[in-house]
Amino acid sequence: MPFILIKGVFTPQIGEPDGDSVRFRANQRELLLQLEGRRPNISMSNGTVQLRFEGIDAIEKAAIKPFSTQAKESMFDLIGYSDSQPTPEGYILARMTDDTSGRPICFVFAGETEQSDGEEIFLDKVLLRDSVNYQQMLRGYAYPLYYNTLFANLRNELNIALKKAQQEKLGYWIDDQTLEGVTVTNSADLATIPPIWPKLWRRLQEYLRSADSLEQFIDFLEAKNERIDILSLMEERGLQDIVEVNGERVRMIVPPEYIRVVSQAGGRPRR
Repeated sequence: MPFILIKGVFTPQIGEPDGDSVRFRANQRELLLQLEGRRPNISMSNGTVQLRFEGIDAIEKAAIKPFSTQAKESMFDLIGYSDSQPTPEGYILARMTDDTSGRPICFVFAGETEQSDGEEIFLDKVLLRDSVNYQQMLRGYAYPLYYNTLFANLRNELNIALKKAQQEKLGYWIDDQTLEGVTVTNSADLATIPPIWPKLWRRLQEYLRSADSLEQFIDFLEAKNERIDILSLMEERGLQDIVEVNGERVRMIVPPEYIRVVSQAGGRPRR
């Protein structure tokens, strides 16, 4: 299935950008309305929309520094943002929006292209390597976050960038503790623990708003019952099935690149 090419400018000075999200003003706003799913949440005041970068997940702004700041600065560099170029030109390739937030789910590219605005594009591995998504993974400032809406050939190519970053211990991978585990005693610890898969970090943050220990964290995940596919087994499970808690220590028992999240953008309904 092809992607729609949408040209415009990035506007990092608007909103709160991070390593995997930035606001974007399309040259032809009507192209955003052609995307499948929920109507894009386009700002009435400035015409911008918040993007969701397909396939990658950067650690949150409130997570450990300098990693969170470095991820954002890396994204700025890749889109061409600077003090002298506050609204760099670029384009996105998108098919659908996030059904929860209305953000276009997209691959992001800096600069110009000879392709026409609104043209249908088949994204291959060669073009993928030019995307900000791929380059963030290659630099080590993105974790995999694969949904069932992402084509397998693109996921496999992103994994190549991931392995290179891991082998060279770039970005997060100098200190990642997703599989080894981190100690969390309260919500304040989330600002100082080593990098972990951001989806797990966000669930810890949500849980610890009303809890003072990890004792009921698995129960919390079971209640949410977020569905995932374990790609190495080709089996569907819940997120709670791949998280382990031992006292004050929590870890993933499956690497993020082997996890495919059931999407709320054209995917199977969540149970």
